[in-house]
Amino acid sequence: MKFTKIFTTTAVALGAVVALSGCIRETFPKESAITESQLMAGDASVVLETLLPGIHSGLTSTAGAYEHTDYGYPGWAAYHDFECKNMVANGWMLGNNPNYNRFMTGARGYGYAPNSLMSAMTWMGYYPTIRSCNQVIDLAGDNEEFAMYRGMAKAYRAMLYLDLARLFDPLYAEVDINAETYEQGCIDAQGLTVPIVTEATDEKMAKDNDRATREEMFNFIFADLEDALVCLEGYAQEKPFYPTEAFIHGLYARAYMWLGGEDFVNDGLNGELPSGLAAYELAKQHAEKALQFSGGAIMTEDQWTNTTTGFNTVVPAWIMSAVYSSETIYSNLHQHSAHLVPEAMYGYGQYTSLGVSKQVYDNLSDTDFRKSLIKGPDTTYNDFKNSTALDEESFSLFAPYTFFKFRPGSGAQTDSTVGGAVALPLMRNEEMYFIQMEAAYHISGDAAARDLLIQFMANRDSNYNCFRTGEEVLNEIIAQKALEHWGEGIVMYDMKRLDMGVKCGFKGTNYYVEGRHNSDGRLPWWNYCIPQGELERNEGITFNNPDPSESLKPVQDSELQ
Repeated sequence: MKFTKIFTTTAVALGAVVALSGCIRETFPKESAITESQLMAGDASVVLETLLPGIHSGLTSTAGAYEHTDYGYPGWAAYHDFECKNMVANGWMLGNNPNYNRFMTGARGYGYAPNSLMSAMTWMGYYPTIRSCNQVIDLAGDNEEFAMYRGMAKAYRAMLYLDLARLFDPLYAEVDINAETYEQGCIDAQGLTVPIVTEATDEKMAKDNDRATREEMFNFIFADLEDALVCLEGYAQEKPFYPTEAFIHGLYARAYMWLGGEDFVNDGLNGELPSGLAAYELAKQHAEKALQFSGGAIMTEDQWTNTTTGFNTVVPAWIMSAVYSSETIYSNLHQHSAHLVPEAMYGYGQYTSLGVSKQVYDNLSDTDFRKSLIKGPDTTYNDFKNSTALDEESFSLFAPYTFFKFRPGSGAQTDSTVGGAVALPLMRNEEMYFIQMEAAYHISGDAAARDLLIQFMANRDSNYNCFRTGEEVLNEIIAQKALEHWGEGIVMYDMKRLDMGVKCGFKGTNYYVEGRHNSDGRLPWWNYCIPQGELERNEGITFNNPDPSESLKPVQDSELQ
């Protein structure tokens, strides 16, 4: 089944793509800073204080891709919002310099070839962090004294492999250019994800390590999560980036939602894994458990709209967080605030005006407080002054539809070392509520899902109601989820799983022509390619995904309807 095109998203693009051949130097365990003798001596704090934060550091540091958006997991997530058209660079041509939008690769669908930016940056970011997980798992072993550390590392590893599995699983997409070649490439690689590298993988094994099948990968992920649950039973989160039972159940929920996707029901999973309704039921159960363990808090209006602490400070609704400090910020441009924070005057945000599509804005109720954070086409400074720390002159520079969701650290607009020191959510309770809604739609029908949606939306819009029926209820759930998690890299996985289309080419669009795509189903660049460096180093890989770059023609001005 195909779903209605719900997004009119943005357009932009970074033309120059970095060609990287050596994507990851090592995937097998390296020499650790912690010795086995230290571990066996009972100095467990050494592991906790050194290796576990090291995993988190891998999620908040540059992967070495020589691109300003390479600032860790939140940067990779932002690309996904551009890829699925949930994020729009409204002002990317200010100063006649399109390179102000450093996410334009995702908006255009360029740079996804094996020797290009996106595959390389993803590989170089994820696998070294997986290696750090493997180090902890290897050193902790089966020693019950160190079970907590093993459990946290396995939870992290499961999160990373789940992302990779969903990114590299080549689900069919229609293309305009080289359609026959693209289709055959998807058929050849059908059901394949990425190579699995564990604590037992040595250099020789890494050089002959084929892509795991979907079944192999998800069985591996579930085994990690099962052990993590046992290891972390009763654990109370000491740091916002330490995994907990709530986080583990949240990962289970994400994984089962993926397996519920239509393609897997049609393709079959050989009876090894649940799919369809069975998977959705399990997703619902785990989402409920995640909320039970987390307390189920939902971000308040003040936590959203505060001009100093809005979306830069850990709150109870955040199950898992990434935390940047002034000491670890790589540069004034390799950081989240330089891109997604419009009030940061030292970055690109003032030139790109990152925001939402015109259609999304027009469909928002005036009583939805999130609309108060979006600069409308007729919004004056007096209308908006309570929603920004900018002065009137600075505010006037931003294009319509700019979303003031994220704030600089401590409200610092000009000091990048302070403004870049932010916390960002990796998983929020709100995602679990949306998983509940969608699972209810598939299991029980539109009425049950609609009731849950209305209940949740009371936290965003006191006058919200939904009178939609059938598939339109599902479309509304995904649309609200997309706005709720704008910039967090959540919804592309849902759209890929559901084979949802996009519509960026329409009359009055606020998307630049090169990213103005319309489709009936998923976009081809939602299937990433294995990078060339890995193909050259790892002789075991049989099939790569077909190159999706520039495979879909953007809608021209003369074609807008």
